Amino acid sequence: MQITEAIKARRSSNREQALMLLDTVHLSDTENKYNLLASAAHYLNDPEVLNKWIGIAVTETDTRLRADMLYRITGSNLQAIPDPAAFMQLLVSVLQQDEGRDTVLWLLGKLSLSFPAAKHPLIDFYQQHNNADTRRLILAWLLIPKTTDETDLAFFNSILQETDSDEKRLVISRLLLHDKLNIDQITQLLQPMTPAAIKEVVLRYCIDRSIVPEVPLSVILRIDPEPRFRHWAILLLAVHSVKTVAVLDAIMYALKNDQDARVREAALHVFAYSISLTPETVAYLNYCLSSETNTQLALQLLQFLAPHTSQSPELTDALFYLLQQNLHASITLSIYDILGRLVPSHPAMQEKFIMAYEQEQRDDAKAIILKALSNTMGDRHELYLKSLRSPAAGIREWAIEGLLTIPLTRGNVPIIIQAAPALLQPELRLELRRQLARKLSVIPNLPAETVAVFARLNDHERDGDILRSATLAQEKAISHSGAAGIDWEQWLHKADVAHDLNGIFPHIWFYFSENPDMAKQVLYACMNPANDNALYAQNISEADILEFMIANFGIDEHLIRYAISRLLQADLRTNGMLYHYLLIIKTYPLVTELQPALWQLLELRGYRNGLNLIQLDELLRIIWGDDLENQFKQRIAAQQTVNGMMPYLQYISVNNNWRAAPAVLKSVLEHHAAMLDDTSFSNLFKEACRNAGVDVDKLIRTTVPPPTQKAEDGPGFAD
Repeated sequence: MQITEAIKARRSSNREQALMLLDTVHLSDTENKYNLLASAAHYLNDPEVLNKWIGIAVTETDTRLRADMLYRITGSNLQAIPDPAAFMQLLVSVLQQDEGRDTVLWLLGKLSLSFPAAKHPLIDFYQQHNNADTRRLILAWLLIPKTTDETDLAFFNSILQETDSDEKRLVISRLLLHDKLNIDQITQLLQPMTPAAIKEVVLRYCIDRSIVPEVPLSVILRIDPEPRFRHWAILLLAVHSVKTVAVLDAIMYALKNDQDARVREAALHVFAYSISLTPETVAYLNYCLSSETNTQLALQLLQFLAPHTSQSPELTDALFYLLQQNLHASITLSIYDILGRLVPSHPAMQEKFIMAYEQEQRDDAKAIILKALSNTMGDRHELYLKSLRSPAAGIREWAIEGLLTIPLTRGNVPIIIQAAPALLQPELRLELRRQLARKLSVIPNLPAETVAVFARLNDHERDGDILRSATLAQEKAISHSGAAGIDWEQWLHKADVAHDLNGIFPHIWFYFSENPDMAKQVLYACMNPANDNALYAQNISEADILEFMIANFGIDEHLIRYAISRLLQADLRTNGMLYHYLLIIKTYPLVTELQPALWQLLELRGYRNGLNLIQLDELLRIIWGDDLENQFKQRIAAQQTVNGMMPYLQYISVNNNWRAAPAVLKSVLEHHAAMLDDTSFSNLFKEACRNAGVDVDKLIRTTVPPPTQKAEDGPGFAD
């Protein structure tokens, strides 16, 4: 507390001393004035001292001394001046003198920060003098305050064209901040020679306010070296719909020539979203498309213009007129495709497309025209039928598309069935042929030539949907016209090659008598093992077919051979047809191939393979009679391996009531006694003997010669 009081006392003493010195200034000569003022200047931070100092300066007549006094004030707090207006008048009075002018300007500038009225003499002095340094100093002070009144803005606007680049950006920023630049001034500031810093400020302002000075922006887009400025120019031009050819031409120039990818992309988006299609712009775009050498660019423009065709008759007419020019093929196709989207809803365009179809020479263009017409209502069947004869697959496809739209009525059937030959053209789109096959297959009473087309499909087609439609059509034809509608050769091909039995059953049951030879061949083909799944799908079994054949054709050598082959090839463990096969063979046992085939059947299937050896025994006795024993012994003698003998032992074991069994078993030992060393053979042989009531040990002793002494003693040893 004492220190604070001491400081206050010292400060008060210093102030009193400074005031006393200042009181004696007016009584002193010039030299002493300088000394007195120099001593008192140390205390100018005190408001009372500063105020008395300013009062002395007002009355001082020595300009140099007064200038020195003002200079010493520059380090003081001007906000402490009790009468800033009087101080400003002092500064203004001194401003016209050369001595201390820079100091006065500095003081006025600093005073203007707290006393805005001080800006007025600065502005007046700026306008009265042409010294660049002085003007720069004044402008620097005027630009410091954050608050700007109308006088300041008017001043800034008046000096806009006089200011050099360093301060000009700040002046422009201040004017733009208060929206004090008109469109003409903005246009002037966006000229090519404007410094980049200023141009950036103005462009940012335009983007923020959506101001679009089209002329300077078009120039920037063409020649400005800064890619970002060119990009901003396009963004601004796209703010509102582009309505003038000049702007559109500048955007087109950027699209074709700009080196920056982002600029080119922005130009493309302008064509997509920001074009107003006036007659002038349509004419310009028409000219661009007709003269464009870059095909890819022309196609891009077309795709961007496509959405506008429905709202702009002028654009539609222009594009249609453009088709009369010598265009690149891809551009022509694209125009046809775009205009074709309007055909369903514009009758006038339909007529134009019909005429264009007649006049067009290119097949791909005719296909696109026909595509558009195929989506329209109305009677176009003559055009579609004519197009069906075109060599171009695309044209035929869209002709079929058109025919598919025709309602399936009695009157339209003669028209629709003329498309049937297209089903045999695999180069056409698969889905299209499927739709056509479905539509044709439901027509009742199809003509014979149309049914013949479906018949040919069964021979060559691989698609399941089309084949099902073909089968349906043929079944309807058979139901309507009977056997006359059957193509027996095709049925045979389906069963034997394609393994497709659709449409064959149940018709073959009803009409077999019309062509029994072919019916028999078809049924044999149906029983091919490859058709097992197809038979199951038809809910038909091999037994059904065999029983039908036996009942209607009788058993002949062909059926015997079939039964033999099935016995040799089928898996008898899972096949329930063994009884049928053997029954067929028993009714006709004199077929030449039967005898060796049955022995082969025994050897292949007689041991653990599901063959019913009791039924086989019955069949062998029918064929061989009393000679069966002799034949059996000959087959046993011919075997060379244990595996070859096992089926015969199994046969004897199962048919144990056979009178010749003991003799046959003895023959087995006579020829193959050495095989007893094999466990499997030995076990089965003993089982057969037991089942036949034969003493196996006695049979072996009486049949197999005992070993010699030499064999028992071995080779011996040398002396």
